[in-house]
Amino acid sequence: MTAGVTALPTGLVARTAGLIVGAVVFVWAGMMLGPSPALFGFGYLAAVWGAAAVIDLQTHHLPDILTLGAYPVFLILMLPSAAIEANWNGLGLAALLGLATALALFIIAFINPAGFGLGDVKLGLSTGAALGWLGVMEAVAGLLAAFVLMAVFGAVALAVKRLGRKSDVAFGPFMIAGVLVAPWLAQLMS
Repeated sequence: MTAGVTALPTGLVARTAGLIVGAVVFVWAGMMLGPSPALFGFGYLAAVWGAAAVIDLQTHHLPDILTLGAYPVFLILMLPSAAIEANWNGLGLAALLGLATALALFIIAFINPAGFGLGDVKLGLSTGAALGWLGVMEAVAGLLAAFVLMAVFGAVALAVKRLGRKSDVAFGPFMIAGVLVAPWLAQLMS
């Protein structure tokens, strides 16, 4: 949420959690894409998102080195897949929907800067691009799912008194979770 944070989580639990998130994202990508050169791009995002989720949960900050760099690197890594699979439309949608997701999140952050950070906006570049590769409905479903998952978590945490009404909740992990459920949610929406 704040630019320039460089502190990384320490300890075995933090590293293990990051690896688990990354592994889950990579397995998800394999299920969605099958054997495809696109797995290079999604594998890169799995590593980035695993680290980002842990850092955001621990510090409520998403470092620029993870969020800003992920979007162009992902698109570059998707070039071979676009060429080999003749999926230039997928690459174009990935680029466009990454920007559209970040713009939507920026508008929300502008309206409510106390409740939403620019790190989330920058993470939206790569989450929107990844889902854009899969399709427009997936990108819409992923963003919607992130907000629904966070709302459900917030309601449950309030009910069991784990959070107060003014507590901060890291949104990045919910964005990543939204990516994971987006393909199935998109099928339900269509």
